[in-house]
Parts: sequence; C-alpha cells; structure tokens
Amino acid sequence: MLRKTLIVVVVLAILGAASLWVVGSYEMATFRRPWSGVTPAPGIEPVQFRASDGVELKGWWWPGKDPSRAVVLLHGLGSNRLQMFQRAQWLHQRGFATLIFDFRGCGDSGGKSSLGYEERLDVGAALRFVQGTKGVSQIALIGQGLGSAAAVMAVDQWSSVRGAVLERLFDTLENAMRARVRDCVGPLETAVTPFFLWQIRPRFGFAPEEFAPVSRISKAKCPVLLGYGGRDQTIAPASIRALFAAGPYPTTLWALQKAGHEDLYRFDPKAYQDKIGEFLALTLGPPAGERKE
Repeated sequence: MLRKTLIVVVVLAILGAASLWVVGSYEMATFRRPWSGVTPAPGIEPVQFRASDGVELKGWWWPGKDPSRAVVLLHGLGSNRLQMFQRAQWLHQRGFATLIFDFRGCGDSGGKSSLGYEERLDVGAALRFVQGTKGVSQIALIGQGLGSAAAVMAVDQWSSVRGAVLERLFDTLENAMRARVRDCVGPLETAVTPFFLWQIRPRFGFAPEEFAPVSRISKAKCPVLLGYGGRDQTIAPASIRALFAAGPYPTTLWALQKAGHEDLYRFDPKAYQDKIGEFLALTLGPPAGERKE
C-alpha cells in the first residue's frame, strides 16, 4: 500500500512539474509582431547593427536638426520598435534625432528574447551605433519595462548618456515574476513561483538573481527619471522605493496618478510630453533649431 502511494505521489509530482514547465513556456515566451503594411515615415533610414555576441539588430534612424543630440528608445516585452514610434515622432518634431529598433527576438531582429537580460547587449550596441556610426556625443535613453531593465543592466556603457527615462522598471526579475504569478494564482504564488524561477537558467542561461536592476542603477552617472502609473498593481511600492533609494543623484520619481501598468505616453500624451520634455531640456538640453511653439 505504501509503495503504491509513493508511486502515485511521484507520478503526480512529475505531472505537476511538467504542467508548470508547459505554463512557463507560455508565460515566458515572446512572439514576433507582424510587420504587414508598415512603412517608415519620410526621412527615416532603415539601419542594422550587431550586438557584441553577434545578434543582428534592425531599426530606424530618424535624423534630427541637431546632429549632436539623440534619443534612443527601448520598447517593452514582446513588442517591437513601433511601440515607441509615437514618442519618436514627438521627439523628431522637437528637433532631436531618434533611434528605435527591435530587441533580439522581436520584430525584424535576429536572436532570441531573454526577458531583458541579454538585451543589455542590444542597448550597448545601439549606443555604440549612435555614438560611433552617427557621431552623436550626447544621448538620452527612454525605455519601458524590458527596455528600461535592459538599459540599467547596460549602465557600464552609458558614457555618452546624459539622462535616462525608465518607465515601469522592476527592481529584480524575481519580484517581477512573483507579481505576475500573484496576479494569476493569488495566495498560491509562494508555492508556484519557485518552479518558474527554476526554469530561468535552463531556458535563458542565467540565474534569476543576476537580473537585478536595483543593484546596477546606482552606477549611473547621469540624472534618472523613474516613471510609473499611480494605479500600477504589478510593480509593488516597495520595489519602486528600493529603486528610488538606489538611484543616482538626482533621481526623479514621477507617477501618472490614474494610469495602471500601461504605456504612459498613450495614456496621457500631453502630461507625458510636459514632464519628459522638461527632463530632456534639463539633461540633454534643447536641440539646435528646436521648433518654437
């Protein structure tokens, strides 16, 4: 009887682990967005460059009136460069040059997504492209979600960065994953999350504790703005406080009070342009030939 019970327990454990692996495959997968019918706006140059590990990245370079200042825009998880296109339009109207590109495993770029960890190499490649190939000496970063996390993990390569807008940045991958699991299973989170965390290394090749923007953000040598929705239920207040406390001086914490865990620009373009425009004016400076309102 005991033997049969043990066999049943083992079988159930195997089935449970297999089920969690399958669920993990879905939850941690990213999907390329289709490009049908999408054409660049006039003046945009299709570009490509390679990350240090050889992954080919593709994007759009939009020259501005000021050749010395540019903004690199970094999209979120499972998206592509189009997520940041409205921001690029606004910045181009102000006179800035902009680069929007697809992270690895997204859009037209090669490689495989890694939830933002290996994407730090893509951020480094983008900065080298703008600074080296395009000769830009002063750069600002604007990222959201995965893009923000990848930017912070690449902080050692921010030598030309004068300011960084980091939207919906999480403090650690573990906390971000716990929040996502909690949204799905509620109080069972503490029992379920370890199984997902265990999957990170075999799936992506790094340990969860290695992906911790909160341990890297203090290395920034420029002002940082952390942007969140005031009603964001996904990123815990404790995580936001930890990032703010670890941030360099000066770090600004900004919240759109009625927004949730969503694109802050699309939620309120006017408020976004006012706040981020002010931040860029103070850090990157107004571009030469900026259009007067």
